[in-house]
Amino acid sequence: MTNSERDRQLPASGEVDGPAFACTPLQERFWAQQHARGPQGLNVAMRWQVNGTLSHTAAEGALQALVRRHEVLRTSFREVDGKLAQIVWPACAVKLNEIDLTVLPPGEREKHAEEIARAEALEPIDLEKPPLLRAALLRLASGRSVLLLTLHSMIADGWSTGLIVREFSAAAHEIEAGRLPDLTEPELQFVDYTLWEKELLSSSDLDEARAFWKRKLQGVVGTVVPPDHQVMPGAEAPSHLASLLLPTELGQVVEGRARRHNVTLFNLAAAALALMLHRVTGEAEIVFGSQVANREEPAAADLIGPTVNSVTFRLPVDDRSTLHAFVAAAAESIQEALRHERLPFEIAETFSAGRDGKPLHSVNLVLHRSYSGTTETEGGSAGRFSLISLPSYSSGPQWPLNFFMIGRDEGWRLSCEADASLYDQATATALLGIWRTCLEALATAPDGPIADCASVQAIALPRTSPPPLARPAVVPGGPIPMREPERQIVRFHENGSLTPIVVLNNRSIYYQLARHLGEDRPLTDILMYHQGQQPNLGDRTFEDFGDYAVRLIRHVQPHGPYILGGHCVYGVLAFEAARQLRRMGEKVSLVALFDSWAPGYREDMSRFDRALRNQQLRLHHYKDRLAQFRRGEVSLNDIVRKPLLYRLGMLPKEDGPERPELPGEWFDSYIYDSVTRFRPAPYEGDVVLFRTKDPLRGRLFDERMGWGPLVTGRLTKIDIDSGHFDMFRERPAAEIAAFLRTQ
Repeated sequence: MTNSERDRQLPASGEVDGPAFACTPLQERFWAQQHARGPQGLNVAMRWQVNGTLSHTAAEGALQALVRRHEVLRTSFREVDGKLAQIVWPACAVKLNEIDLTVLPPGEREKHAEEIARAEALEPIDLEKPPLLRAALLRLASGRSVLLLTLHSMIADGWSTGLIVREFSAAAHEIEAGRLPDLTEPELQFVDYTLWEKELLSSSDLDEARAFWKRKLQGVVGTVVPPDHQVMPGAEAPSHLASLLLPTELGQVVEGRARRHNVTLFNLAAAALALMLHRVTGEAEIVFGSQVANREEPAAADLIGPTVNSVTFRLPVDDRSTLHAFVAAAAESIQEALRHERLPFEIAETFSAGRDGKPLHSVNLVLHRSYSGTTETEGGSAGRFSLISLPSYSSGPQWPLNFFMIGRDEGWRLSCEADASLYDQATATALLGIWRTCLEALATAPDGPIADCASVQAIALPRTSPPPLARPAVVPGGPIPMREPERQIVRFHENGSLTPIVVLNNRSIYYQLARHLGEDRPLTDILMYHQGQQPNLGDRTFEDFGDYAVRLIRHVQPHGPYILGGHCVYGVLAFEAARQLRRMGEKVSLVALFDSWAPGYREDMSRFDRALRNQQLRLHHYKDRLAQFRRGEVSLNDIVRKPLLYRLGMLPKEDGPERPELPGEWFDSYIYDSVTRFRPAPYEGDVVLFRTKDPLRGRLFDERMGWGPLVTGRLTKIDIDSGHFDMFRERPAAEIAAFLRTQ
């Protein structure tokens, strides 16, 4: 686009030193951020080791050539007529600050170079005076220097730094060889991109993305790791940084795990981060952010400028899910979000109303290979010098916690940057170590429930935890309140055309079922308990919980037809919700009970039958433990002596057969307590009972699990070849889906 074409699209604006153009939403956010809290986190500070001979003339000339070619590098910002504008200057000079450290003793040069680099990263950049960049060349020895380049995020992102260093290297080599560098302007300048994005946002092309994020972010609050202390403005450093290098063998295993299971390395790292945050916070759904290059258009691949966009991920974590299923579910959720990545975050975040000033992204994840200057990309450079990328210093955190996984020559480097006003260095180090542990577990541990993975279950954050949340008051006799219901909902195949299935649960376990049902069958998993809040529900009836389930179901889907389902006691809850919905005139096509005993079946037995039934259950459990002993999984001491001493009070509690409480078990206790008193009227609709091998058979273990007298419609029983807790793994989930696909 020519300047005259741009002028026709934007009106002339005031007394400025060059053409004024509108800014992108990202630039407007950075401008507001700098004026609200200062430049913290807004500098892009890069370092390269220079091997060989690079003269000051060649280096400064190469920078000047860059600024001449790319308008964004000679752009400043100011408010014009009450709106932020980017001002493209016709020309501006670049000064390369050369610092000779060879005058210092050899042992002190590296230290001073590090101090200079750290200070350069933190020094603010004036947004109204171009160029918005600084450069320095630190001389360490003959044939060895360090090049520092610091740019403001208003004019460059990580992708841009790769373009800049390659173009700088080519121009400097030309100048060293006595030739003129390339000074032709590229066809696409950043203001062209800005105008194109403005047209895109005013069109209908992003309507689907808007609808997706409006639905996905409604009422969502970002996951927060409890801080070590209240905000400390006087913290000595803007951030604490912890870093570690994955052993080469482990890095290869991690990459191989991602390839074998057809997920990206980012998917695996994000799943590990979600698992870490779940273990640290106890939350069943983890919300965090990341960035995408946002350069799908081929012309944008060589564009210098800040095109980066932030994306929000919501990943449920259930300790009963297997490691492989958890990674697969996380990957699917991430890919769904990335399919709608084009909508600017500054617009998407407005859909998460009701956060009370809390950030949507309190935790951020960055994963990429080094943008430039590794030996892989630069080691073969012909000429008098080569550039090797060095780890950069932070200009401060944009997020309270920022996690990095960067691929370099020496391997994958993991880092955690923590806002020093909130977190101690020890916390940053501990969180980084836990993330590594979770990544290694997902890559190397045998598949099985997360709850059975010893390395994950052993995780604990080594610092004083905040006091547990007090249970908020609930009005006695009133409806159970819904709080942030979108955080309790996981959707699959939302655009499917068949009758939607809504399943109730206390931890998300339905990924494999959703996958086998196919994309034409919408499935919604409702996590029943309030996350982060534990209201006292001891006075509630099972019908009250049914009413609560109905309101959550109608939040997902206001009207029928419905197919409802639930596992164990949550199948009974789905049954009661179906009864209430039918009384409201809604159509419920089917209720699916997954290994659920009918309410009252066991409670209404005679005292003798209940005692006999319990005795048979204990015997069955003992046989299972004996089989474990024969397989060498437990010792005889574990199945005989320890349980006996524990029941007699002769074994300390911490040594007894005890496991950590899972998230949401507080809600389970209320459900199980209330269902013992629940006696529903017969149900006239259709019901399918999926029964596993776990329940015993015989007079006291009815084949239809007690549902016969309660269902006057069609009751179908289907036997599933699995255990009670395994029925949603790959094979049994396929068996269940085969029946449900016919409905």
